[in-house]
Amino acid sequence: RKDSELIMKHSRSSLFLMEMIIAILFFSLASAVCIQLFAKSHLLSTQTVNKNHAGIWAQNLAESYLAAEGDLGAMHDLFSPSQQTEEDTMTLYFDSQSNLCSPGDSAGFSAELTHTPDPGTGIMEAQISIIEISSPDSPIYTLSVMHHAAERKDLHE
Repeated sequence: RKDSELIMKHSRSSLFLMEMIIAILFFSLASAVCIQLFAKSHLLSTQTVNKNHAGIWAQNLAESYLAAEGDLGAMHDLFSPSQQTEEDTMTLYFDSQSNLCSPGDSAGFSAELTHTPDPGTGIMEAQISIIEISSPDSPIYTLSVMHHAAERKDLHE
């Protein structure tokens, strides 16, 4: 009789132990899935913020380009620090908070404005690309700007 009671207690305790192990495994799997979801949502949030900042900077550059009527020298003075890498290309650098910075400083993003004038027609065109420096092959945001420079006449003639 004592042997059968001992076996029953042992089987009950081992059954309880198995239930606890299964419950712990279930909660471990559930927590792993939740952690992955939180990590993915944080990544998506960061990408969305970067894309919004890139859109705002591209729009600022486009509006400045139109206001300066394609004069990259005036834009270079407006956005300091900036680099004029080629005759018709201007590059700006931004930190992780989307503030202008120097290229060597903790720059995480760059904006490149490529100016394409067409002197015969008076049409000026620019391509603006916002690029994450760690992955320069795929721009975050691109914007094309086209402007027709109207001929100005002196009204006092």
